[in-house]
Amino acid sequence: MRPCFTFKAQAAGKPAVLAIDDEIGFWGVQARDFRAGLDAVSGDNLTVEINSPGGDVFAGLGMYNMIRNWASAGGRTVTTKNTGVVASIASVIMLAGDKREMPKNSFAMVHSPMSFAAGTAEDMRDTADTLDKISGSMKAIYVDRMGITAEEAATMLAKDTWLTAEECLANGLATDLTDAVTATAKFNLARADLPTNVQAVFKAAEPTPEEIAAREKAEAEAAEAARIAAEEAAKAAENPVAEQIAARAKTLGLEVHTVTFALACSTMAEAEVRMSAAREIVALCALAKCPDEAAKHIKANKSTADVRTALLQAQAAGDVHTDNTQTQTSNATAASSGVDPAKIWNSHIKNLQAKKGR
Repeated sequence: MRPCFTFKAQAAGKPAVLAIDDEIGFWGVQARDFRAGLDAVSGDNLTVEINSPGGDVFAGLGMYNMIRNWASAGGRTVTTKNTGVVASIASVIMLAGDKREMPKNSFAMVHSPMSFAAGTAEDMRDTADTLDKISGSMKAIYVDRMGITAEEAATMLAKDTWLTAEECLANGLATDLTDAVTATAKFNLARADLPTNVQAVFKAAEPTPEEIAAREKAEAEAAEAARIAAEEAAKAAENPVAEQIAARAKTLGLEVHTVTFALACSTMAEAEVRMSAAREIVALCALAKCPDEAAKHIKANKSTADVRTALLQAQAAGDVHTDNTQTQTSNATAASSGVDPAKIWNSHIKNLQAKKGR
């Protein structure tokens, strides 16, 4: 049987969330799955988000009792939130919250329990007696949690009574109203047998397959990010950041710069950025044949772009330039010493011509 809800573990400063987005029992929610999710909750705050057309009364009563038992374990608080509709036995689960929130465009529906019976007249009478007992149990919950009289509960349960969020606030089913939200339904609307006006709220906002896929992807990514963050937080609690930085610097071959990273960075995220840049700086300085310059740039937290510029400038300053004034200086020196290069050259030509004539 597929699970009936999603579970989000408690994050820093936020309560754990159990989200019920299906029918209760039958093809949807199973009480054992809900118990497993409830047992996984840590901390003292729990939010139960409900969007359900109702279902199996015994599964719903079981879930109601599980929530109340959890809340009674000393100093714990449960908030139930109607995210679309809480109908039939889902309204009882809604009442399990110490604080009960409903968006202004949400609905609730209450009625007496129903059953299918077959057999003899005695069988029918037995079924009716059983339904009366179940109805009595449900009335007691409405009276206790909503603060209404037994007569008011009986009148309300005598038929399918649909209630707006404002009506729920007035009669005690809800304790707080919130701004209207876009309602979505993950259950079969046709099978839920909701009134036309209520179905319209859901049909108008039914997500496309693409929207569902995108939302599921986003939820998966968020869950993965939360898991990683939790692991890092646990790791940080076990090992000081300075020790983590030292271990990471050693892994990257930057152990000589550990003190710089540890003093400059308060988190591993900062250190990872500094160490990534440092590796590039070390490589650039080695390529420019000035490896000793790397430490200076790393300590100054220079960007790789600034280091490239500095290395290029140093290379340019070290270039040897050709001095084209050498010849002129030599000629001037020869002239001042009384040596005439032209006469020497002419004498050389005459000697060659004399040799040719022999």
